[in-house]
Amino acid sequence: MNRLSMNSLSMSRITADGRTLATTDMLLDEDGRELLRYMIACALPEGQSLVGEAGGTRYRFDGRIGLAPDWLRSPLTEKSQRWITACLLAHVNGYGVEVAISLRGRHPALATDSAERRSYQQEEISFFGNVFQPLGMRDELGDIGSRMYSCGGALLQLSCAGNETAFVPERTCASRSDCSLNFLGPCRDLTDLKTSVCKDASLEGYERCQATASNLAGKSTTTRYDEIVTVFLQQPDFSSFYPLCTPLFP
Repeated sequence: MNRLSMNSLSMSRITADGRTLATTDMLLDEDGRELLRYMIACALPEGQSLVGEAGGTRYRFDGRIGLAPDWLRSPLTEKSQRWITACLLAHVNGYGVEVAISLRGRHPALATDSAERRSYQQEEISFFGNVFQPLGMRDELGDIGSRMYSCGGALLQLSCAGNETAFVPERTCASRSDCSLNFLGPCRDLTDLKTSVCKDASLEGYERCQATASNLAGKSTTTRYDEIVTVFLQQPDFSSFYPLCTPLFP
């Protein structure tokens, strides 16, 4: 139901007056409100907030990152949907334990300073996809349905000595058996660059990643994503989630 509500909300501007959240079923329960908190934190910049009311209670949702500020004035574009998706997936924590993370990517809102880069040196997982589209529907960029993808960063692959089973997204999914995130292996496979999931690697992550999925007719299609968020961790958290891997930085 939240997928349908997200799609409905994305098809119009998120507020009519700049202060009040547009009507959405996600206000009606705690899970929906929690999702809204992260969506708005990802989409709107710090200092911008919206309020919504349900059951006589007012809720406030604060912006923090600013990946899609235009949502205040118009419906979400596909690119903005994908940026918010990558940001949402980067925040998922299967353990329910708060962990400090550094988000990086080729979006102006994800720029980092030297202090942040020094504090968070352990590259973890990159995320991309689109969770706004209901299953079975094709968006204007060719993706079908709700897609959630991840891949292991090159530094993570090196830290784990190339052992892919050691660097699956441990922070994101506490239980691999019920994890809906599609892990594609190394982002930039150092053992076979030609078959890498992602291209154009840099210190801020990746610019182009791709994923193959089957449509309703069973035909496989490959979709390119330019909206990728890469997570960097501090060394103690990295060691906690990836005990079989040796951090490359102290």
